[in-house]
Amino acid sequence: MWKLLRRLSLALILLLIFITAAYAQQSRTLTAGTPVEATLNAQNLTQVFTYTAAEAQTVTITAINEDGVSLAVVVNDVDGAAIAQGAGTEGTGELILESVELAGAGTYFITVLNAAGVTSDPVDFSLVVDVLPSGETTEPTVVPEATTAGEPAATAVPPSQLVTTTGLQVELAWNSIDDLDLEVRDPVGGSLYWRTPTVDSGGTLSANANQGCIAPTSPAQETASWPSGGIPTGSYEVLVYYQQSCTDDAPASLTVTTTVDGESLTPVQATLQTGDVYVFGFTVNPDGTFSLNNNGGIVVETALPDSAPEIFASAQSIGVGETVTGSITNAQPYQAFTFEAESNLLYSISLDATSGSLDTFLEVLDSTGAVVRFNDDLGEGFTNSSLSNILLPSAGTYTIVATRYGKDLGATEGNFELTLTSSDIDLPDNFASNIQPGSLQMLLLWNTNADLQLLVRDPAGDAVFDDVPQIRSGGRLAASGNVNCTVAEGAPYSYIYWPAEIPPRPGSYEVEVWYQNDCGDTTPVTFNLYISAGGQPLANYTESPLPDERFLTSFEIAADGTAIPGEGGIIRGVDDLDYLSEIENAQPILVNQPVTGSITSENEFDLFVFQGSAGDVVNIAMNNTAGSLDPLLYLIAPSGTLVASNDDAVAGENTNSLIANFTLPEDGQYIIIATHFGGLYGGTTGTYQLSYSQLN
Repeated sequence: MWKLLRRLSLALILLLIFITAAYAQQSRTLTAGTPVEATLNAQNLTQVFTYTAAEAQTVTITAINEDGVSLAVVVNDVDGAAIAQGAGTEGTGELILESVELAGAGTYFITVLNAAGVTSDPVDFSLVVDVLPSGETTEPTVVPEATTAGEPAATAVPPSQLVTTTGLQVELAWNSIDDLDLEVRDPVGGSLYWRTPTVDSGGTLSANANQGCIAPTSPAQETASWPSGGIPTGSYEVLVYYQQSCTDDAPASLTVTTTVDGESLTPVQATLQTGDVYVFGFTVNPDGTFSLNNNGGIVVETALPDSAPEIFASAQSIGVGETVTGSITNAQPYQAFTFEAESNLLYSISLDATSGSLDTFLEVLDSTGAVVRFNDDLGEGFTNSSLSNILLPSAGTYTIVATRYGKDLGATEGNFELTLTSSDIDLPDNFASNIQPGSLQMLLLWNTNADLQLLVRDPAGDAVFDDVPQIRSGGRLAASGNVNCTVAEGAPYSYIYWPAEIPPRPGSYEVEVWYQNDCGDTTPVTFNLYISAGGQPLANYTESPLPDERFLTSFEIAADGTAIPGEGGIIRGVDDLDYLSEIENAQPILVNQPVTGSITSENEFDLFVFQGSAGDVVNIAMNNTAGSLDPLLYLIAPSGTLVASNDDAVAGENTNSLIANFTLPEDGQYIIIATHFGGLYGGTTGTYQLSYSQLN
């Protein structure tokens, strides 16, 4: 499926911060037909141009760069209302907004930014506005979803697959200023979304309402429509994304009304929390009749498409090295395949759509029916699914579930190919004896001679790792592969556990993998991390870090012993935090007047602002006052640039944070981000005191 394009939404929010400064730059007025050159970089995260129309016009706007970077363009009128917007496909470097309607004479603002989000790499681009003759429009450009081998792209629809109607409309309506998005997938592989507002089957999507919370309105609506004439027959899928709250993270209530040939289906109503995706489907039959497939529901990635006993009963066997084919339909939303796994093999599974609109989803179940691995998309913009080089928790029978996004709630259909392969892994002789049973277990396994450090921090803030092999709460280090570049026989692994007789303390646990040293082996590292609680798999991760990168995840042990996994990923620093959307709630901080706050699993960072002048020398300190909190500070300059940060005041000794004796580079409002180590993925929590002092 289309991912929740958080980076692009963040980039659009940047307009709120930078647009005033951009307008104040030296005037860059566009003249029709004359290209201009500009650069996006760390100092110019957006570039804003003005275009003056003497009358109502239809224009085409083209932005091109030679680096293949996906650019985004937003067109606003003088009141800030969005006229048009779009983003290019990564790798092409070209974005064309065609048939942009300028309603009348006046000045319009054209903003160009990097669709991937904030980056320090400069991007040189050219921009040109071409005016179309009165009454003429260009053929709309379709930006298709990226495909992989075996995945069909949208094509012209054969007449045999069409039925004549007076039109098809799918309208999403909601009574709030929140950012919701509509996507409608047709039966022949087309996807109407704000990035692809037209499809080959004839459908178009209205303007994206409330995108990035820029000039939001209420009530709001988005409509996907096909004109009178032939529309594809088959199963249509409707998805609603609650991208971002523009107020206070309140739930959003919505209604989707589907009208075919002038007749409406029963409206679908739902209430979503931020980040939820709602999905349902409807079918248009060859005789022109139509109906809802189901009432839909909120997508839960770890849910099963059927009960585990039913899945097991329907499963066919598949051998290693074998490729099987099958089909996913509304009547049969999954197919299952069993195989026997060995303890010393890495397994790879690929699930590729070969026809129709199918958006694949892949799950692997153990013998109890628990999901031990899953994958939706093998990459952004790729809707096939893949699990590569995974080590399963133990030898035994596993079941592969080949299904679709949304599973039994979804509506994409088509044929697929499923392939299962394996590769050897040379586990050392002491592997079985070191993997002791435990109430908590963390196993790290990787593929090179590199030194990867496994560290687990408990709710009290104590960490067990190669320098501290045992901590007070019971955590123990049983194996630390390749520590200090001491390469052992067989595949390297590290193992930390709490003995089975020691129940884990309630609270937040943090698990870190640090790529410390390549130890002279330049082979790319891929690791598998397995976390179990109470003898049951809790989380599995496969990552490929670069030297000195850190992977971080966390999980919570509730008072009743229930284990709740958190998010995990490579730490990217301040880019992990969507802080720009929270700036309006930032708290002013004054010189020598400390403030207090708390970092929790629901509140991962706080924002503070102060006015500074170029040449001021400042200290900013964040000290833990309770809990396991490992503080982390970022300082953002008025230009939006990260100018200072600190994790530990004294590395290895003091985990409080201190930005010391820092000279401010410019005048204006500075932003302090008070968070915890790992940012979005961090698990330490507690209270803190923050102070800001001026030394000159």
